[in-house]
Amino acid sequence: MFETVYTKEYGEIRYGWIRLLYACTATLGITVGSSMLIAPEFSRKIVGFPFQLPVEDPIIYGALGGIWTTIGFLCLMGLRSPLKFLPIFTIQFFYKCAWFAFIFFPLLIAGEFPAHGWASAVGNLMWMILDIIAIPWGYLLAPDAPLVGTTTKTAMSNYPTFEPSQELGVAR
Repeated sequence: MFETVYTKEYGEIRYGWIRLLYACTATLGITVGSSMLIAPEFSRKIVGFPFQLPVEDPIIYGALGGIWTTIGFLCLMGLRSPLKFLPIFTIQFFYKCAWFAFIFFPLLIAGEFPAHGWASAVGNLMWMILDIIAIPWGYLLAPDAPLVGTTTKTAMSNYPTFEPSQELGVAR
């Protein structure tokens, strides 16, 4: 289940961990994101468990639900092609880092971090640890990392070439 490939160019690629993270992110993204869109009152009880999230701007809450649902569906595609969809995890990792740096720590230091936010803090920290384990950083950060299973050819190589005598309307 936890297949690992060792490459000379990129180091260790943990396909099992990558697929596990795709499956978990897809499950939570689709279920929680969809509930935020379809049943926002119900989702406020689930997302902030054991507390209920306060009523927020429905536009922002809906946008967040839409983003989470979209990421969930993209992760389903990542199960089939794990390396192609790695940017999802990179976005996930860095937005959680930004959340800790600009939201969590300032509120915590000021003594204003709300009780309902702890579920998000623990969940974000857990997901960041999974991101660190699963993301093949050597592959992701390598310059000119080729896509798996592709060959190099120019964009114009798919079009036929014409000799000047073959062109229409050219007088000799």
